[in-house]
Amino acid sequence: MTFDSRQVSPFRPSSQKIVSTTNGNTTLVIGEGSLTLTDTLSLDSILVVPFLYYNLLSVSQITAALSCIVIFWPEFCVFKDIQTKQTIGCGIKGGKLYYLDLQSKDSNKLRQTLMTDGSEGEKKKSEIWLWHRRLGHASFGYLKNLFPSLFARSDVSGFCCDICELAKSHHTSFSLILNKSLLPFMVIHSDVWGPSKVPTLSRSCWLVTFIDDCTRMTWLCLMKTKDEVNLLFQKFHKMIGTQYNAKVRVLHSDNGGEY
Repeated sequence: MTFDSRQVSPFRPSSQKIVSTTNGNTTLVIGEGSLTLTDTLSLDSILVVPFLYYNLLSVSQITAALSCIVIFWPEFCVFKDIQTKQTIGCGIKGGKLYYLDLQSKDSNKLRQTLMTDGSEGEKKKSEIWLWHRRLGHASFGYLKNLFPSLFARSDVSGFCCDICELAKSHHTSFSLILNKSLLPFMVIHSDVWGPSKVPTLSRSCWLVTFIDDCTRMTWLCLMKTKDEVNLLFQKFHKMIGTQYNAKVRVLHSDNGGEY
């Protein structure tokens, strides 16, 4: 909103709109138009309100109109394009307000330096997160030792990764089961897994396991096809009898068709 109708072009008169001011009063809008603030900031639908003392810029409206984001620092603020991340404007804090800087970048080296520092800080933070994920979620203290230049203005305590927090959480322990087999080969657990997307050198894509419930000793056999389970179990059963002089009492499986 502006109080000077000469600043907008073209000026379109209007007498049907009113706005509310901070003191609770309402005032009439006499017209609207477009306004070019800088080389990169052009706004439409600028309201002309003659009873204002300052030109006012709405952050919520400028972010929607220009598809940009606004980042506020204690001494200045920066407008950045959402897609290109390029700085399209900045404001300098004066008192309790932020004043839009209408000067060119070349004539105001201080503003340009502040904007560069802010963008460099965001760039370094993005690079820290990139290396954190690239190195398998390495700790930020470890990253600070590897890349001290990235943490020149950033504290390690300022970074918190949700994935790392969840990975460190613990599940409730399973209750201890005491009905374990007293002798080897009383109960054999068996299961089939596959097919694998990547076959072995022998072109095997399946595997079957035989696990002794008493000793937890495991036998793993590779298979090219799923129907080899029957033959492999016969060989396993015969091996138990010849090498260990024992017999399998119970075969525990998931009742799959291969059994």
